Amino acid sequence: CTARQRVVLDQAAGAASEELLLAGFAALLHRYTGQEEFAFRARTPGAGSFRLSCEIGAETTPAGLARSGRERREPVADGEERTDFELVLLERSGGSYPHRTVQLRYDGTLFDQETVLRLLTHFRTLVEDALVRPEVPVARLRLLTDGELRHTLVEWNDTAAELPYERCLHEAFEARASADPGAVALVRGAEEWTYGEVNAAANRLARHLRGLGAGVGGRVGICLDRSPELLVAVLGVLKSGSAYVPLDPDYPQQRIAAMVTGTSCAVIVSRSGLATHLAEVGPRIVELDRDAEQWADAPPGNVSSGVAPGDLAYVIHTSGSTGAPKPIALRHRGVMNNIADLNSRYSVGPGDRVLALSSPSFDMSVYEFLGLTTAGGTVVLPEPSLAKDPGHWAELLATHRITVWNSAPALLELVVEQLESGGTPPLDGLRLALLGGDWVPLSLPGRTRKVAPGLRFVALGGATESSIHSTVYEVGEVDPGWTSIPYGRPMANQRTYILDAALQPVPPGVAGELHLAGIGLATGYLDRPELTGERFFDWSCGEVTGERLYRTGDVARYGPDGLIELLGRSDFQVKVHGHRIELGEIEAVLRSHDAVKDAVVATRGSTAGDLRLVAYVVPRPGRTVRPRVISTHLAGALPKFMVPGAVLVLDRLPLSPNGKTDRTALPDPPPEDGEAAFVAPNTPTEKAVADIFATVLPNPKIGANTSFLAAGGDSLQSMRAVSRLSKHFGIKVNVRLLHGGDTVSGVAAAIDRLLNTAPLNDGGRTR
Repeated sequence: CTARQRVVLDQAAGAASEELLLAGFAALLHRYTGQEEFAFRARTPGAGSFRLSCEIGAETTPAGLARSGRERREPVADGEERTDFELVLLERSGGSYPHRTVQLRYDGTLFDQETVLRLLTHFRTLVEDALVRPEVPVARLRLLTDGELRHTLVEWNDTAAELPYERCLHEAFEARASADPGAVALVRGAEEWTYGEVNAAANRLARHLRGLGAGVGGRVGICLDRSPELLVAVLGVLKSGSAYVPLDPDYPQQRIAAMVTGTSCAVIVSRSGLATHLAEVGPRIVELDRDAEQWADAPPGNVSSGVAPGDLAYVIHTSGSTGAPKPIALRHRGVMNNIADLNSRYSVGPGDRVLALSSPSFDMSVYEFLGLTTAGGTVVLPEPSLAKDPGHWAELLATHRITVWNSAPALLELVVEQLESGGTPPLDGLRLALLGGDWVPLSLPGRTRKVAPGLRFVALGGATESSIHSTVYEVGEVDPGWTSIPYGRPMANQRTYILDAALQPVPPGVAGELHLAGIGLATGYLDRPELTGERFFDWSCGEVTGERLYRTGDVARYGPDGLIELLGRSDFQVKVHGHRIELGEIEAVLRSHDAVKDAVVATRGSTAGDLRLVAYVVPRPGRTVRPRVISTHLAGALPKFMVPGAVLVLDRLPLSPNGKTDRTALPDPPPEDGEAAFVAPNTPTEKAVADIFATVLPNPKIGANTSFLAAGGDSLQSMRAVSRLSKHFGIKVNVRLLHGGDTVSGVAAAIDRLLNTAPLNDGGRTR
């Protein structure tokens, strides 16, 4: 196949036009691929063939590129060669302006005509700009036409919408409490809290917190699990004027203390036993169960704190590459915009109910607790002892007629698996699934609709730095040609830009880094100006001037109609089951162990659903490193979801030719636990437990002494194992039993005790 494009040349180009056009073609490929080194085979009539090589750096100019190409020509022998892509410079045509016609021969089975014509148009735009501005580096020359720039920068970002975001989060709740104080805001088991009760309790707490120094510009930590008190605490802190800082009580004490210190929390709201270890850090501890009488007689009316929509609402932490979590500061206005958009777009209202499964430290919990209540809906909480049991979730979906599901994809996949295997009647009430935080498996929309026929399946994208979500895509039928669910389009009052390394817009189909903008952007990283400056910056291009952008690190590309496709990451950040993890933070903790000389962390697994972390450590000379000791060291400093399931000890880390760690050469974890001899499962219970472990763990060989955690079991696999154990044995098995028993024989013994069928002796082993 062939395609042609006319390129207008400057009169001064003269005989050098071939060199300029070849340099322009190299520059075009650089802008399309990001590669810095190219080699071409070129042929000219009467002069034979030659090999032309060139290198393109950030400051390489068109003239410099043409000159280097001329200087680095190497003659090669002529011969028959097949190419998928061939550029032909035709003879000059007549006319008053000098120009050349460029012909591109291409393989029609690899490239469609529309793509090739667009590429030639970009070639012309780039070369003609180079002739006008020869001093400008090729990385910053124009590539897109005026029409394309308007499409990508303006039309695809035409998201302005009038939404009620000019109020604070707690004010939206107050409006609902005033309109219908008797409506149920929250349910857990037989316990119900009305809007009026929650609002009054939050007002009393807010007055107490203000008496302790909380107010506009301050921060108050909340160290609570999912509970009715959590909603009261969040609203109480917001009403006091402060921003709340969620502190997951399951995190290691060392990490929580660092988060409290880094955000200068004046007060911590908690419950007895959860935060006593933080008293030595400095802030005042308010325990809701023990101290409630101190504010029981406070007025229940709304509090006037002077807080405004532009003030901070919360500071939430994500993993940081330097070894410390990053505190992201979000305003009321941006979060309210996101909530109002979702509620308006999907008609969420007083009749809706959501099952709250997200950790308070995960920003999707903000929509569960504040998004549904802003709409007048009801938050349903799981029983604490069954909070990680997908079977319990399935029961709640049916008994409470849950209408809205909101989670990372992995949690929905767990409950769908439970519903598929349990013969449960279709969930006619479940009408909306909001999925964010991770890749959505291609099979999940169809599987979910089989158990919830009327479901609207919505994939959401974005970053914590942009107030929960920034992009949206409602999934209909999954196209058989898709390799992933589309990332979507920007939500209301938010904008997206895909830029190359020189911060130039890329054409549709070309990969670049996704940048976010709009009302949802965070103020930055709290009290971390250098880190904020690395990720947030002002940017102008074409009709866009002074736009503040957030650099996500996500690699993406536009489709022809502006639909965004996510391709991966440009750095060492990963997402495991919805949790954003900087591998560098884990590596920093590994290197802090006195027996470790060097360390690297990588992911293993082919899909988002089975992705797991593996640590590789090199001991210091003369020291011995035991994997379980390293795992214990990590667990003392990192959340459970950041602790690798396997630790491998290496003599040295593999290196690439340029001296960097070659992550592709790191070995896979061995298929079995090398620290203990294999013992076959013996009793029927052990055999059943081993079979179930084998279905959820990456380890295919499961013995009686196989440790679930040491074999790579993580939080998601724990929930899957608990669900399957409960179903197989007909009893309620919780994660505590799984982790407490740990090995196959230990879990089997605990199950036998529950069943009251434990044998006195099994093949010589006594329990």
